[in-house]
Amino acid sequence: MTETETPRIGVFVCHCGHNIAGVVDVKKVAEIASNLPNVVFSTDEMFMCADAGQQLIRDKIKEHNLTRVVVASCSPRMHEPTFRKVVEEAGMNRYLFEQVNLREHVSWCHMREPEAATEKAIDLVRMSVARAGKLEELPIKAVKVTPRTLVVGGGVAGLRSALDIADRGFEVVLVEKKPKLGGNTIKWSHLYPTGEDGEAIVGPLVEKVQKHKNITVHTDSKVSEFDGYIGNFDVTVKTGEDLTKYEIGTVIVATGFDPFEPAGYYGYGVSNKIMTLAQYEEKKVAGKIDFDKIKKIAFIGCVGSREPGKKGHEHCSRYCCTAVASASADAKDKVDDIVVLYQDIRTYGKNHEELHRLAREKFVIYSKFPEDKKPEIEVKEGRIHINWHDTLSDEELSFEPDLLILASAMIPPDGIDEISKMFSLTRSADGFFNPEHVKLAPLTTHTAGVMIAGAAHSAKTAAESIIDASGAAAKAVGLMAQGEVEIESTVSYVLPDLCSACHTCVTACPYGALEVITENDKEYAIVTEAKCHGCGTCAAACPSGAIVMRHSTDEQIITMVEAYLCPAPETGGGA
Repeated sequence: MTETETPRIGVFVCHCGHNIAGVVDVKKVAEIASNLPNVVFSTDEMFMCADAGQQLIRDKIKEHNLTRVVVASCSPRMHEPTFRKVVEEAGMNRYLFEQVNLREHVSWCHMREPEAATEKAIDLVRMSVARAGKLEELPIKAVKVTPRTLVVGGGVAGLRSALDIADRGFEVVLVEKKPKLGGNTIKWSHLYPTGEDGEAIVGPLVEKVQKHKNITVHTDSKVSEFDGYIGNFDVTVKTGEDLTKYEIGTVIVATGFDPFEPAGYYGYGVSNKIMTLAQYEEKKVAGKIDFDKIKKIAFIGCVGSREPGKKGHEHCSRYCCTAVASASADAKDKVDDIVVLYQDIRTYGKNHEELHRLAREKFVIYSKFPEDKKPEIEVKEGRIHINWHDTLSDEELSFEPDLLILASAMIPPDGIDEISKMFSLTRSADGFFNPEHVKLAPLTTHTAGVMIAGAAHSAKTAAESIIDASGAAAKAVGLMAQGEVEIESTVSYVLPDLCSACHTCVTACPYGALEVITENDKEYAIVTEAKCHGCGTCAAACPSGAIVMRHSTDEQIITMVEAYLCPAPETGGGA
């Protein structure tokens, strides 16, 4: 369509079952939309995202020669790709589609005000119809993908993802900061629910990784430099003083976790008989726990977990309750008495409750203490004395164990700040990395081409980490197998004649997509489109007004504002 041609707009209002239509008068919205300028067709449908709804859009594009499509339904986060694909199949450019969010932005947040919600829905549709008339076709762009993946972290998640990718014929560069592969899992003596030790599970993975022809392993190393964009990353790996450079197509961050060192908790550090659960498991593997000299053991859960404030961590570390149940059930065969002190029990995983039952059947004693009144520990003449209030019996109790084991929190590892900055990853309140979307995109990140797996995302068990790892590997393989990948066209661009090369945009961009170059004695900023996420930060920051956002131009935005403030008179549509 040329600039002089009048847009022919079709409006499709979705009931979303009862989600929208239960609050909003969708038929009224569709009827009023039919009288808006340039609208030649308007209707309402039960489910626009269903096959019937999608086919309706295709049919009406051809029947009415539509040049723009507006769908008023749920969040674009959920179905914008769906509808863009539909209009493309009907011969339209995908960027001539506009979506209005009537579910999250109207019906769900105004469910007790149906009349006002309907009026708001009408306003939003009118604004989107006005914007649709100003939309422009944008080219579909793609970049080639280097068939090589960087895996950061050599724990169980990093090993599994590296093997999955390498077995599919792609090269992998595995970087581990410690001298040995295997992470935390390889140190454990008793992994639930199978009862195998960590070496039995992780050892074969390490051996396969080290022997695999498609995997290059760097231990005692770190990624020192990272630049580029999806499919075309430039990576430098530092091992000692040696630097190795790689061209990388995709990245999987599997940096794992560190066990919390509970300094100041329950006498930790005062006696060598007080240790964390991770240290206990590691000593068991090394044969340094002499059960012949141990008659009584106490466990304390949630050490540093589920505790607000600077001292602890608010998140639940998830593995602790089941790990304590497993470790106590195993130890009960060797010692006389075991007491587990807890503020809550969460054995949430498959078959995890069975381990808790097993511990109880072996007469492991569980005692609940109040969250605001922790057990008190005293060490006298090498003996450990524990005093606490049992919530269920409402009694003051005491115990003198030969060994006190603290189930401490999973926390983000050392160096996570550096990793976060290097790969432009955001972090949640608990310090781990955020996914692109917790439900819709749990393994990808806002840095295109970079995935996260395992405990890099949150506190997880080994089994959950392995599932994550295979999923992230599949994402990486999917990108590399295509040979090239589409990049978003809704990016920013710079008008060189207006640019003053002030570097404001370079500083403001959270993705490093802008740089200032010199060409023909003129300095101006340019955008690396494959890095740009179209967030608009640069355009908002530019003091010269030299940056324009494709698909969110000033004209398109102002048109929406004008449509809201000064609605055009009903015209009977554009038919």
